[in-house]
Amino acid sequence: MGQTFAKLRLRPMLKDTPLLEELLNEPKQRGETESTLLQLHYPGGSLSITGANSPSSLSSRSCRLVLADEVDRMPFSAGEEGDPLSLAIKRSSTFHNRKIIMVSTPTLGVSRIEQAYHESDQRQYWVSCPHCDILQVLQWKQVQWNEGKPETAGIVCMDCEQPWSEAQRHHAVLQGEWKSRGTFHVTAGFHLNALVSPWVRLPE
Repeated sequence: MGQTFAKLRLRPMLKDTPLLEELLNEPKQRGETESTLLQLHYPGGSLSITGANSPSSLSSRSCRLVLADEVDRMPFSAGEEGDPLSLAIKRSSTFHNRKIIMVSTPTLGVSRIEQAYHESDQRQYWVSCPHCDILQVLQWKQVQWNEGKPETAGIVCMDCEQPWSEAQRHHAVLQGEWKSRGTFHVTAGFHLNALVSPWVRLPE
């Protein structure tokens, strides 16, 4: 019953994406595993989706790639099993070529993602001013607007203090580059804020 329901939930995504429907279709041979909502099987591998509050799911299978989203919002313990992030990472320990990706908006107080970032090579996204070409990491203090008129908000260069139009901001972001702040490290860490987002206008 549960698998049937999950399969129905998958259908909208599959019917809208023919290539996915072909890859994640029903088993064609006896012994093939059927895809469900949280366990997708495809040629050459599978995708398991689980929550941080499900210790049995976190520790039930080995996986080479671990993607942990919003790690700062995970509970510190998955029942009596301990830290869910550690449980998930442990699933990849048997692979020599494992890859672990942690993503999150930092929270105040104890922050898993901030600690992970400090243990990485600390890359930041640098953009060039359209007026003076000085490279800079965009910061909130560079956003200025006329008093009482947030719709006039825009970036001001940290060096020449010239204002950027939205078009100039988008162009600068497209031409930007990642630079490591720390020394060489086996772990790559990336810090990015919403000021470089192409989907959000600064006045918003």
